Amino acid sequence: MGERKFSNDGNILTVVNGDLGNANTSYTYFNLTAESFNMFMLAFVIQATTITIETTCDAPSVSDTNATWTDCTNALTGSVDATASGGWLVDTPCAFRRVRVKRLTTNATNALTLDLIRMQGG
Repeated sequence: MGERKFSNDGNILTVVNGDLGNANTSYTYFNLTAESFNMFMLAFVIQATTITIETTCDAPSVSDTNATWTDCTNALTGSVDATASGGWLVDTPCAFRRVRVKRLTTNATNALTLDLIRMQGG
């Protein structure tokens, strides 16, 4: 079996309580197949925020704002979203070039941290 690639990216986002208002939609992006990864583990600590996973296979020349994003949360995790602290392990190889975590604040008092590990598996 060939060598497997692994990246412990660690903390990729920290939203401190009070940084965002209520009903704020924003995104955090990371590469999968664009950097030879096809699985990931995302751990999160959530306060008054809903998160979902969206993916794209658009070409590298397409900017994030112009990409076609598809909500794949349920297909990848078995949940439609997350509103409480926890984590998602996506251990079935997937062919998405890029992933974004969509976050929607549900109260003016909100906070969020995201920690990421990306893996290559077959």
